[in-house]
Amino acid sequence: MKASGASFHSATWDHAVNLTGQRVAVVGAGASAVQFVPAIASQVAQFHVFQRSPNYLKPRPDRAYSALEKAAFKHVPGAARWQRLCIYVKYESQALAFTRFKGLMRFAVGWPFQRLLKAQVADPALRHKLMPDYPIGCKRILLSSEYLSAISRANVSLQTQGIRRVVEQGIETDDGQVHLADVIIHGTGFAATEFLSPMRITGCQGLDLNAAWQGGASAYLGMTVPGFPNFFMLYGPNTNLGHNSIVYMIESQIGHVMRCLRAMRQAGAHAIEVDERVFKNYNQGIQASLKNTVWHGCRSWYVDANGHNSTNWPGFTLSYRWRTAFSGLSAYRFTHQPVGAGRQAV
Repeated sequence: MKASGASFHSATWDHAVNLTGQRVAVVGAGASAVQFVPAIASQVAQFHVFQRSPNYLKPRPDRAYSALEKAAFKHVPGAARWQRLCIYVKYESQALAFTRFKGLMRFAVGWPFQRLLKAQVADPALRHKLMPDYPIGCKRILLSSEYLSAISRANVSLQTQGIRRVVEQGIETDDGQVHLADVIIHGTGFAATEFLSPMRITGCQGLDLNAAWQGGASAYLGMTVPGFPNFFMLYGPNTNLGHNSIVYMIESQIGHVMRCLRAMRQAGAHAIEVDERVFKNYNQGIQASLKNTVWHGCRSWYVDANGHNSTNWPGFTLSYRWRTAFSGLSAYRFTHQPVGAGRQAV
């Protein structure tokens, strides 16, 4: 059954819906909800947030730059670059806890989260609902200084019962209770392990990329797959991060693609394709390294239904930058036969 009121996903927000004074239900309490729940909690009359599992959070260190700092960025050579480097090093250092020394997560995340939880949530029963029961870092660590206080508002109720169905009046949970809602917002996330879907990518001899990935998505440097010449992707398998900016990874990938393109032109080649042996060895190494990280042995959206982690990079962004910038191009086969002459184009 469909609710009688408005219903939309947070990724396609319906700005025509006025939430002021409405009874609102949010399905999901992850990264999306953490961003929009505090922004609308004060507007709505009644707010039901449906949580499947709680999240570890850290305060978001946002602040306005002072006039002196902005003047330095404008007039002092290298000041802005130094600030950027400090931010990068601060977050890059967290890879030690994510990928090497998992016990450090207690100091880097666990204790700050517990302090934030105690400071913003007075009700012990509500604090218990918001306390994760899985290893720190297993699921995405979220940044927010306002979410926990928003959940503590008098007009907000955190629902941890499973959802049975959507009814005309709102949402019915497994205990048979109907939670009244005029508007339902779905903060249900994304299919992170379904790379490139719903696109269909066809390689040599009609090979479908989804078929090649039946055992789990994988790619050499997260960019290219055997059997798919001249095909590179950005933000592909095992290039996601838990500690730093994905922009840095994408910049590394663009630089690598340009290296390959220049090598093709210099060689007068028509096609470039990663060697299958190199591809397999690389991905075996990735999966072996992932066993030492906080993401191994737990269920999250980082891992597909088969238990294959096809999302995260098990190291430092600097090591990925080094590999994409300086690894030899012997990993690739260059062919001078035009793609399509005896081989199907990608």
